[in-house]
Amino acid sequence: TKKLKVIGRAGVGIDNIDLDASTRKGIVVMNTPDVNTISAAEHTIALMLSLSRNIHKGHLELQKGLWNRHKLTGSELKGKKIGIIGLGKIGREVMIRCIPFGMQILGYDPYINPNIFNKDEIKVLSLDQLIQEADYVTIHIPMTKDSKGLINYKLLQKMKKTARIINVARGGIINEGDLAKALREKLILG
Repeated sequence: TKKLKVIGRAGVGIDNIDLDASTRKGIVVMNTPDVNTISAAEHTIALMLSLSRNIHKGHLELQKGLWNRHKLTGSELKGKKIGIIGLGKIGREVMIRCIPFGMQILGYDPYINPNIFNKDEIKVLSLDQLIQEADYVTIHIPMTKDSKGLINYKLLQKMKKTARIINVARGGIINEGDLAKALREKLILG
């Protein structure tokens, strides 16, 4: 590995690369921050629609030969509040896609000046406020020492019982054990 000069990451996240070791060895670390912006935003919308209309449940039941249509009604996105955690490129693309659905947009990002947003399109809140008000919470932040385990049982308890959470960022941002517990206890819907 003495010949290694560059580590290229096909995506935005570099949390899985040892930057200190790379720097010490003179290895350049690069990422491609725009490569999956639209894909991640579209994936978020797909997951939100699937959760709203119980597509995943219907699919699993059909595989078992069941069709309990009355359990699969779901709900519309129109008029619902989406809370976007992380208002960078992906979070803003999610916002752009949610506006035509007639959703109310809530946002949280401690690193972005809230005055850059149109107040008629988005309400920028604290994390606590967003968690309490949102019908859907989507996560679009990098994995850092500060964001690891950011969404924990204490925060999940503050969500509406009908709320759903979507994470297309890094898995460790949500404490997965806490999420499983919240789902088992029916603290949130999905």
